[in-house]
Amino acid sequence: MTQKIKQPLIKILICDDDPADRKLVRTYLQRITDREIVLLEAGHTEEIQNALDKGRIDLVLMDNQMPGKSGMVWLAEIAKKQLAPVVMLTGSGTEEIVAQAFQEGAVGYLPKGSLSREKLKNIIDVALDKWTRLQQAMADKEKLERLATFDSLTGLYNRRAILSKLYELINLANRYKEDFSLSMLDIDHFKRVNDSYGHLTGDEVLEKIATSIRRNVRDTDIVGRYGGEEFIIILPKTNLSSSWVVAERLRTIIEKAEMKDSAGNLFAITVSQGLAGWERGEDTYSLISRADEALYKAKEKGRNRVQILLGPSLRDKI
Repeated sequence: MTQKIKQPLIKILICDDDPADRKLVRTYLQRITDREIVLLEAGHTEEIQNALDKGRIDLVLMDNQMPGKSGMVWLAEIAKKQLAPVVMLTGSGTEEIVAQAFQEGAVGYLPKGSLSREKLKNIIDVALDKWTRLQQAMADKEKLERLATFDSLTGLYNRRAILSKLYELINLANRYKEDFSLSMLDIDHFKRVNDSYGHLTGDEVLEKIATSIRRNVRDTDIVGRYGGEEFIIILPKTNLSSSWVVAERLRTIIEKAEMKDSAGNLFAITVSQGLAGWERGEDTYSLISRADEALYKAKEKGRNRVQILLGPSLRDKI
């Protein structure tokens, strides 16, 4: 004998200001026996809001004619916040109302005049299935967007995204005449880490460095993995002297951090940084080139240091 699969419990919120209509919907829903349904009812704005605020709602049956705030307005708000799937109910439906309901985000529509147990059961099944597919599609889209924006190993912005952020900030800085700085940070002798301890340990070092950077800069600072063992830190509204303090603090924190190989052996890592302050009219390529040149000088001078490279306008004043 085949065992019937039990459907999961669902919480349905009936929104209707007419007690007789709520009773009719409730009566039909209570005749659905193939799944467990918990019913909540709301007849006015405060009751609807309280029900939505209290926790999970699996489905909303919303009357179009609601006092204070129309059903369409509620539908638009619930759909925008992705709180629950909404099926619209109306006593006098027109094609325009149906079209508007689906445009605002409804997953189903039923005229009250044709309500029945079968139609409610069918619309619930269709609505929940459609909602599940919509949620999965949104999750897939977010995943793709994340893959296109963030580095999979470190969780920082990837090269394309950090360059895009830099381009946006340069446009803002040009408009509002605000200073900002850029640090190019590179792990010293990273090849030795991979050669001595293996690439898995190398990946762990990259993750730990990324975490250290993220934890020791402001929320408004922008951090990305530029490539390999190289990172970019953008410090908005920050001049060179203040940026140097941030960079030096980072250098010290990373130098003192303990790294471990797969056998649990401890080793240390240092980083070099090239620091450049943005100048009026300077583009992305020019700023990164200066920071990169400063980084090269830091490595030339022995690594584990912060090197500043002034722009032409500042050099001319010295």
